[in-house]
Amino acid sequence: MPRWTAAGMDHAGRTIEIDRNSLNWRSVQRAWWRVSYPEPRRDGTVEERHLELVDCRDGTSAVIRIVSLDGTGRVLNEQVDGEELALQRLSPPTPDTAGETVTREACRLRPPPPPPPPRKRMMQKQK
Repeated sequence: MPRWTAAGMDHAGRTIEIDRNSLNWRSVQRAWWRVSYPEPRRDGTVEERHLELVDCRDGTSAVIRIVSLDGTGRVLNEQVDGEELALQRLSPPTPDTAGETVTREACRLRPPPPPPPPRKRMMQKQK
């Protein structure tokens, strides 16, 4: 089940929510986020859900999937770029956009694990 958490506002003042349950660390985050529209858009969309690839160490992100839903939760449209394409498109998000908010907040809600400690070389003593 999603665990939607308010993460900020988009440029139109709509609340951006991130699904905290989607934030499971691998090499980069895969963060689901959504924004709701108070009035349906022309195509009937009342909610958009985005799956964003986020690299917290580099501060970069790229869209993997966008799903448009109507008021009953029915999928109206789905755009899938795929993870391989998203990896090629990773870049800093545009300032003052939902992408910037999602990148910042996904990394705040689930920071990357610490880097592994440096390996110590064992020096052999010569006798």
